[in-house]
Amino acid sequence: MNETSQPIKACIEAWLHCQNLLEVLSQQSKSFSQRTQQVIEECAQVCLGTGHAVKNSLANQHQLALLCVGLCEECAEICERYSNKLFRQCALACRQCSAAVTSIASAAV
Repeated sequence: MNETSQPIKACIEAWLHCQNLLEVLSQQSKSFSQRTQQVIEECAQVCLGTGHAVKNSLANQHQLALLCVGLCEECAEICERYSNKLFRQCALACRQCSAAVTSIASAAV
């Protein structure tokens, strides 16, 4: 396993958990704030983009990783407010992604 495999895997896992949560939220009658849904959606998009950038060693991977860390932390904080299992899984995946890409993000500052 090379040094970029773990961040790529963590990004994909976070993307997957965010997408699954968004799918479930869209099918529920209970309403969640637009901000909650927006952060989860943004997190999913940035995680996927960051995983792609790291995999392909794109020039902007460090900046995307920095954005990814911030959004993953924000998404995890929001998801931790809910007791639902899917929210908890999303929060954990986002925290793991944040930790995995921190070293890549540090090159951006």
